[in-house]
Amino acid sequence: MAPTSFRHAAAGGGGGRPAGCSGGLDAALCDDLLQEVFRLLPPAASPAVSLVSRRWLALLRVATSSLTLRLPASSDAPPAAATVAVLLSHYPYLSALTVVSTAVPAGDADSVLLAVAAAPCAARLSVLRLLPDSPVSPTALLAACPAVSSLTSLHLTAVRPLSFHWLAFLPCLKSFALVNSAASVDSDGSSSDDDDGQGEAAGALPLERLSLCGIRSSDRGLGWLWRRCGSLKWLQLRACDGTGDRPVSLAFAGCLAGLLALELRACRPVADRVLLLAADHCRTLTSLLVYDGGSSEALHRFIHQRGAGLHTLDLRLPLDLHNDHLHAIGAEQIHRGQAATHGLAALRLQSCVLITGDGLRSLAQTATGAGIEELALVSCDVVERETGLLTFLGQSMRRLRRIDLSYNETLSDKVIGAMLSSCRNLIDIRLRGCRGLTGGSLVSLLRHCGQSLEILDISRCPSIAVGNVELFAQRATRLNRMIIEESVMSEELKAIAQRKGLKVGSLAWEESF
Repeated sequence: MAPTSFRHAAAGGGGGRPAGCSGGLDAALCDDLLQEVFRLLPPAASPAVSLVSRRWLALLRVATSSLTLRLPASSDAPPAAATVAVLLSHYPYLSALTVVSTAVPAGDADSVLLAVAAAPCAARLSVLRLLPDSPVSPTALLAACPAVSSLTSLHLTAVRPLSFHWLAFLPCLKSFALVNSAASVDSDGSSSDDDDGQGEAAGALPLERLSLCGIRSSDRGLGWLWRRCGSLKWLQLRACDGTGDRPVSLAFAGCLAGLLALELRACRPVADRVLLLAADHCRTLTSLLVYDGGSSEALHRFIHQRGAGLHTLDLRLPLDLHNDHLHAIGAEQIHRGQAATHGLAALRLQSCVLITGDGLRSLAQTATGAGIEELALVSCDVVERETGLLTFLGQSMRRLRRIDLSYNETLSDKVIGAMLSSCRNLIDIRLRGCRGLTGGSLVSLLRHCGQSLEILDISRCPSIAVGNVELFAQRATRLNRMIIEESVMSEELKAIAQRKGLKVGSLAWEESF
């Protein structure tokens, strides 16, 4: 076996694969049929299949379209690039590749990237995630781009010196993520006005999704990127204290006009400026997420100017969200004269300790509140402080189908039961970390929503007995996913899950890039 630890997921698709029955009458199954079988197997079965014979191993590799390589950090291991080159020579039909490595010497990330570009699958790759400890250089990216020009999604951990000019040579790239994880990222010498003389239309990038992490206000060359991102639909900034070239690049506003979704995660130094620019320029925005940063004034102005168009509002603002904001959300639809069916559908609040029951009740009584289909009150102590609040919300929000009350540790079975008596159309309920709940909550859930519920999260609820979980899984007619710890996975529950086609396991499924 190869010296590198790896896992792969078999998937179909891809042209030009071997056809016909290569083994003739001496083979029980022809190559094409075996490859179809491999395509239908779960990823966990691949290691066992590879041990059957050399023929099966070769066919499995040919049938594999998605692969993750985890390169060893051992000092006596072969060079990372050599290992990647050898492994990828066996997988000519990959369309998605992830390379993860730790303790990579400086410069090795470039070698790994160039090894990927030289692999037989390079021209077929549509998704590449390169996650070494050390940064990739713009020179290596420029050299690799012609070979991987079919990429539609690219994820890098760091680029040093910081430069984005190479993106112009990936004509199909729709999604780009950069986690600027290096402690110190050097400037590439570009100024905010460095636009190489090309017009915006001529230099436009096809990017629709962009995620940047760790961008500093002093980082140079971001203006080049912002001027070419006029097609963005989704923008995420994480742990950024600026947008480059100064606290907010003068070119940044140019990429906001067509945005549908904006996420600001832990960007307190720059969040206000971005929110104010979004209020002025994001005319098509339907989704806003702000975690850990942003003043109440900037958020209030954004809600006043753009709140009526929002479909999803997701906030984790312990010190910055007040009842005034909830009042503004409820008032915007009336102010704009829009029908309730086109207003806010999902409201997610986390650790918002300054809001009260009065604020939530006032929102629930508006046309906006009545139209909400998804409500999250995660680690919001107002749920525990205000007796009867959840029941009132359930009665007022008649379209509510999804609710997340995770990490409200003192939430009781009685409160859940009272709420559920008014929420009979739930398809998704999350109670993760509600340590005060027992099997009584599952009994109430079964009584009121047993015919409608599809997703249930009761992980980290130690007082819910295994027997209650088994009973619920058995009797909930539409349940298709249950999120629990492995320790609650009894043999009986596994048998029920297999019999009903129920997915049971950890929250790992819910994680996404």
